[in-house]
Amino acid sequence: MLEEVPDVPAAPDRAASRTGLIVGRTVQVLRALAQVQHDAGRQAHLREVTSATDMDSSTVCRYLRALAATEEPAVRQPSRGTYELVWNAPSDGPTPQPSQRVQGQLTQLQVRTGQIALLFHPFYLDRHPQRVCAERAWGPHSPVVHDDLDIAPLEADAPGLVIRAGLHDRPRTRELARRLDQIRAGGHAIGPAPVETHVYIAAPVMRGSTVAGSVAVMSPRTTSATARARCIQAVMDTAGAMSLHLTGQPRMHITA
Repeated sequence: MLEEVPDVPAAPDRAASRTGLIVGRTVQVLRALAQVQHDAGRQAHLREVTSATDMDSSTVCRYLRALAATEEPAVRQPSRGTYELVWNAPSDGPTPQPSQRVQGQLTQLQVRTGQIALLFHPFYLDRHPQRVCAERAWGPHSPVVHDDLDIAPLEADAPGLVIRAGLHDRPRTRELARRLDQIRAGGHAIGPAPVETHVYIAAPVMRGSTVAGSVAVMSPRTTSATARARCIQAVMDTAGAMSLHLTGQPRMHITA
């Protein structure tokens, strides 16, 4: 009769433990980079990503460089010491990625006006269509953290209204219909921003005769009439340049 042998714990699988450590650190670095990038609205510096993890800077740097050197890189290194997340997990859903040329035009708008510049795109699949902030150029300004900046109904603010003006459905009220007619005639909209001391100045970005999105600046309410007129012109010029880039055609008036 065979003697019963007691269960003996298996030896730790060092290879599996090592793999688990690498995967865990990779996820931690990606999450830290995503958080810093989201909060700051720009590319992240190595020191910022490091401070959001429990690792030292040399380890974080090694992981970031490895992620940037893969065949389909999850991270991009635009300049020495800065990193940008360019990959999103499928569960996160698609994230708009404006082209480098459009991003450059947004940055030029920020420099030209000295104000925060923003790019929005429409999201029509919701029960109530919304506009989503796709890109920001803060310049020297402190980043604004506000839910209504990231996403809001089309009728909530100027960036959404210039998109709403291109839809072919009937407005719910006469007041809204008049406002949309004014936007179509003037080619831009002005209205309150999430920061109470500022207003949005927005213009539509066109793809042919279809509104593809909107571009805006966030300008102080106390801006003089002359300075505001310059901001309006700069926003409309940028919208025209983006529209030209999208289809090779100059910006057209919104039609409904």
